[in-house]
Amino acid sequence: MKKLIILFLLNSAISLFAQQPEVTFKDLGFTKKVKKVETYSYSLEDKMVIDKSSDSYDFDDNGNIIHHEYHIFGKYASSTSESSEFVNGTLIKRETLVKNRPNFNSVLTYEYDKKVLVKKIYKSALFKNDFFFKYNKNGQLAEIKGVYANNYSIEEFFYNDKVLYKSVVKYFSKEDKIQSETIKLYLNDEVVLKYKQGDSFFNAYLEDKKQNIELKMNLPNPIQMVNGIETEIKYEEITLQTLRENLLNDRNKPYRKIEVNEVLEQNEHNDWIVKAGIDNRYNNYEYFIFRKITYADGTVSGSTDFNIFKVNQLKSKINE
Repeated sequence: MKKLIILFLLNSAISLFAQQPEVTFKDLGFTKKVKKVETYSYSLEDKMVIDKSSDSYDFDDNGNIIHHEYHIFGKYASSTSESSEFVNGTLIKRETLVKNRPNFNSVLTYEYDKKVLVKKIYKSALFKNDFFFKYNKNGQLAEIKGVYANNYSIEEFFYNDKVLYKSVVKYFSKEDKIQSETIKLYLNDEVVLKYKQGDSFFNAYLEDKKQNIELKMNLPNPIQMVNGIETEIKYEEITLQTLRENLLNDRNKPYRKIEVNEVLEQNEHNDWIVKAGIDNRYNNYEYFIFRKITYADGTVSGSTDFNIFKVNQLKSKINE
């Protein structure tokens, strides 16, 4: 169960410091308008379900996310509720409440200039962080500056022919000295590679509709490899499939560790309804996620019920 808590906290941190807030069903990857999305996550030990968590989203008639809840059941039970407030379809506030953990409660407020996000403010019992957004002449996000209690960060975004291909985030001390620097490379507006300056490895995120893989690439000279991939993305228009093939080829096997491997089953709308994964960061932790999607037109796809047939079917695909 602790693993589920850790995974949720990691996902929460990623969401908090994401470039832009997830506002509508489209931001969650859906192409058809949805009314409600429910997921249940399970893990197994000796063929027995040992823990479980649930995750659900509710949407308004415009497809905006109005409520999000996450629950962990069992010994380490916890409950997190997130509510969003919109004015004329524009997100202005998002409040998070964590049951029995008031220090984790927080409020995010959003400020706009002509409906363009210019500032995000995060407040909790322990922290207050401000994020300032700047845009280029094409109206694309150019910079995010984060101001924290003892330091600040600047993330710059780079485009080639209006296509995002890289961002660089630097953390500075109050004395303006660089504390850390991280490079992120993008394909189709999604992060596919992340490298922290000075590390002996980089992480690659190879996600598509049927399989998600996270790799840790330990290379003799990782920054050289990062620069090479950047060149391919920028000038050679490399595809995700080609990048996947390059990183998973036999030549890179000695330098490669599969951190996370997920396989997914989709419905007729290309939305996943069952997911199975192995997270090798947590001692080969296996998890199985079942999703029920209620679309705005009233149709329903998938189920949150545990299905051992689906579990065995997807486990065999993971091990292929």
